[in-house]
Amino acid sequence: MTTAPQIVMRRLTLTTAVWVCAVSALAWWWMYLSGSAHSGHSGGSSGMADMPGMPGGAHGGHHGGTTAGTVSATEAEMFLAMWAGMVIAMMLPVAVPLVAAHRFVTRPKGRAGAVSTSVFIGGYLLIWVLSGLVPLLLLAAKRWLVPVSEGSPWSVAGAGVVITAAGLFQFSGLKTRCLTVCRSPLSFVLTHDFKAGSLGTLRAGVLNGLYCLGCCWALMLVQVAVGLHNLLWMGILTLLFLAERALKAGKRIAMATGGVLAGLGVVLMCEPLLHTPLAGLVG
Repeated sequence: MTTAPQIVMRRLTLTTAVWVCAVSALAWWWMYLSGSAHSGHSGGSSGMADMPGMPGGAHGGHHGGTTAGTVSATEAEMFLAMWAGMVIAMMLPVAVPLVAAHRFVTRPKGRAGAVSTSVFIGGYLLIWVLSGLVPLLLLAAKRWLVPVSEGSPWSVAGAGVVITAAGLFQFSGLKTRCLTVCRSPLSFVLTHDFKAGSLGTLRAGVLNGLYCLGCCWALMLVQVAVGLHNLLWMGILTLLFLAERALKAGKRIAMATGGVLAGLGVVLMCEPLLHTPLAGLVG
């Protein structure tokens, strides 16, 4: 028999899903438009060096006032803007149960409760947006140290290293602990004190964002490796994030994903020797 709290929770989840998906759809559309513009400008997608204005050191010695092997402030800003759009498109839908759980707890406060939930999800997204600084630094270092051209066998092999590492991470204890928290959004909300007002709510959102980042950081690096504008991989990874959290077999799905990615990564690492058709997945 369905109880009253369960009915309320379902209604909140449906309402939350509608507006979250609307915001996420705008982010997906923006990523599509920016990806089309980037492809038209650079003549194709990109792998490890996928950064606006950064098609790779071998594509030209100067671009936008930037010397080979360096990253300009404009390029960095454009990358971070794309990263923000990508994480909103991918991680906001994943947060639907979390947002619904928070609204369920704060709904007696009326409008103040809605504001509290906005602050909470803002803290969650803040962590994801700031995390873009890490891949930016990694890509900049890669461009400086190994200025190989996009789509080259060695660039594909580099993506293979990242994909293999991400696959192995799926079997780690950190992944398991963080995924356990992510799979229980209502429990997280109920066990965190929001009496500290907006600051406490923001702190709780940041903490949940850190758990989510700990769970998903490796797979997000896969997205960087295959190209931020690769909408196919964005869709696949978003569905995997949702499945890991929402389905009863989520933990087994995470491990199965790890096995597939590790195997794919090993094959891609052999690209300089084998030249397999799978290289097209990251090109």
